[in-house]
Amino acid sequence: MVKLTHEQYREAGIAHLQYMRELLERDGEKATLHLHAAHMRSLLAAASTNKNVPA
Repeated sequence: MVKLTHEQYREAGIAHLQYMRELLERDGEKATLHLHAAHMRSLLAAASTNKNVPA
């Protein structure tokens, strides 16, 4: 597993959120998404402005 910095996780999380917006726009209520632990870490980092919060 590659260990990213908080900022790298944050950038990835922002990209994941944009993808989710596109997915919802395209598929509406039928949209689904399977998340792996790395996706969850990046989304948590994107939601956190505190760099001391572990991703």
